Amino acid sequence: MTIENEQPTQISLPDWAAVWLRYHRERRDADFWAVDSVFLLPLDDPERAWLLTLELIRQADWEELGRIGAGPLEHLVEAHAPEFIDRIESQATIDPKFKEALATIWVNSRYLPSEIVTRLVSASGDEIEPFDLDYDEAERKMSGEKDGA
Repeated sequence: MTIENEQPTQISLPDWAAVWLRYHRERRDADFWAVDSVFLLPLDDPERAWLLTLELIRQADWEELGRIGAGPLEHLVEAHAPEFIDRIESQATIDPKFKEALATIWVNSRYLPSEIVTRLVSASGDEIEPFDLDYDEAERKMSGEKDGA
């Protein structure tokens, strides 16, 4: 069985991270599963999502950290920031690549407790600039504008 045919639960985290990074570097269609499967991972298995994110950051070049921050790390933070905030802070303190990736995430302060937002901003070295947007209201506005209302 080749990596391309394996399910994410059957592949090692280092191999999964390598394929995810290879997809972004080379855009090989056969590698897209590694990208696609990351989106639901924080909901399905947050612990594995955390470990995969750390592995992605470990393997990534510095210029790739923004993609990891704005992708897997941001998805994990959106879904589980309160449960992971201690680990996020700790990792940002000891790992400059993690801190760099963290600094690229978008944080919607409407959907996270203010204490968590403050701690995320601090962990990023005050690089994160939180915003406040009601997604449902924004979608209603966009739909109304498209309908000519």
